[in-house]
Amino acid sequence: MKTLLLHFLTLLLGLVVHHSHAQSDVVPTYKGDEIDLTTFKVATLYKGADKRLVAQRLNITGIADLVRLESNQWHITVAFNASKAVIDERDIWLQLRSNISAAEIHINGHHLFSNGIVGTSKLNETTGRSMVRQFIPRAYLVDGRNNLTVRFSNFHHQHGALFRDLSIGNLTELSLYSNVMSIAPLVFSGIFLFAIFVNLALYFSLNRKKVFALLATTFLFNFVLMAIETMYWNGLLNTVTLADSYTLRRTIEALIYFCLIGIIHFEFELTTKHLLGAITLFAAALLPAMLFRWPAALVLGVVALGFAVFGMIKKPGTNHVILASLLIITLFNVLDEFNLIEQYDFVFSHPLVTSVVFKLDNLGMIVFALLMIFSSAKNIWNKTQALNQTQLKLAKLEYQFVQKHIQPHFLMNSLMSLQQLVNKDPETAGEMIEALSEEFHLLTIMSKQKLVPIQQEIDMCHTHLKIMSIQQRAQYQLKVQGINGDEQIPPAIFHTLVENGITHGYSGNESAAFLLTKESTATGMSYKLFNNGKVTPRSGKKESAGSGLNYIKAQLEAWRPGQWTLTAGEVEGGWETVIKVNETI
Repeated sequence: MKTLLLHFLTLLLGLVVHHSHAQSDVVPTYKGDEIDLTTFKVATLYKGADKRLVAQRLNITGIADLVRLESNQWHITVAFNASKAVIDERDIWLQLRSNISAAEIHINGHHLFSNGIVGTSKLNETTGRSMVRQFIPRAYLVDGRNNLTVRFSNFHHQHGALFRDLSIGNLTELSLYSNVMSIAPLVFSGIFLFAIFVNLALYFSLNRKKVFALLATTFLFNFVLMAIETMYWNGLLNTVTLADSYTLRRTIEALIYFCLIGIIHFEFELTTKHLLGAITLFAAALLPAMLFRWPAALVLGVVALGFAVFGMIKKPGTNHVILASLLIITLFNVLDEFNLIEQYDFVFSHPLVTSVVFKLDNLGMIVFALLMIFSSAKNIWNKTQALNQTQLKLAKLEYQFVQKHIQPHFLMNSLMSLQQLVNKDPETAGEMIEALSEEFHLLTIMSKQKLVPIQQEIDMCHTHLKIMSIQQRAQYQLKVQGINGDEQIPPAIFHTLVENGITHGYSGNESAAFLLTKESTATGMSYKLFNNGKVTPRSGKKESAGSGLNYIKAQLEAWRPGQWTLTAGEVEGGWETVIKVNETI
């Protein structure tokens, strides 16, 4: 393991030196340790089927700068020295890692392998894989100077004609770098997959909140990105599929940060106008990032961070986790883009550390995923605790509610009315007995259920109004509009409001008219109960009305936690109570 790590450290340091400093034009010599031939200024470039000379003494940068100018068929020749002792000592492999559309490799005139099909146009060019390794037969090599020729075309991907790696070495060395660079994507993809399932579960279990769908989508795009990285480093990805690898990655990154804009919008409860402004700024930043190949993750991350700061200003004291996560993402993007950590020795202390450091931009998204899962779990825990308290409170209120309906004064008033009616109007007395029996029967059934059909609730209201009409010798009526009768609601909500309306809105033998209507709103449903009485608070009734409203509020909270409002007040011609529920019932 130490030997492999030492080779890997040597390889990375060599790559840093090769890519950051121009190499001499001296033909490199292979002595057993891996060398990347394109980092030396020894390549000669030709173009066209007739192999017209373009330039000499080129390295990887010089080749890419010239090839990306046009789509064509190209050739490069590179020389390297190798002694017979080195050739006989160990197996020598060649590794091609590039985003060149298609290429074929020859060594000293021998065809080594083809990666795709080199063509003269898009029609007859077939793209190859992002990385290929091939054993070089000893018979292909000579003692001294060896000539390597690469014939390639770039019709499918003109602007990405870059040889990232044209190396010779032993298989262990060549595989080590790919293996190490695959560790972080594999680990990260597992974490993103877990985050996807968690947020999908939250979406379907918590009233289909859009923010959880967006979070799941965000982590899905990250998972795809990690899958692409893993396939790339193992030679399983084509140089060009639907798009070239650069465009594909940048597009996925843009989708990730676009989802973040939506998440911020929902988390901070910003307006549609604010969202459109953020999308406009996002598009204005994305266009130059794609055209001029700016670091898209860094540019779009700053836009998302700015939107989160704006949301915090508009809604102070709201979700701090989003802002903290975006700060971390931006920090990691800066560290990754400017390679501010790679220079330290600890980076190469362990393969996992090395792999993670070279994927710092993705690590920021991992931190975001874990923080959001923690935040959601904390919110669910807090809501569960609050719901438990609400249910305890509701149980007590339900008991009080049942007691309220069988209080002695209610029975006494009803019995006194019956006593008078038995002799004077036996028929009406029979109707009252039936109504009392029906109300107590409905009350007994409904008090044991969490939700009841609204028609059952309306029937109990009608029954109660019939009893009160007989008691007060007045006409108490309830009309209903816009209600189908099949929706489910908590029991005795409107019955309680009707009772309060009778108690506080009428006196003596005044007739009473109630109107219950249901309307659809932009976010759910609205129920309105109107009565034409005048508010006349009576001594000894304030406590009763308060307990009734507390019962209603507790029932609504248990039914739709945090998604309801109850308002009441005088309107023209009487009193109106409005219950709004944010989800369709």
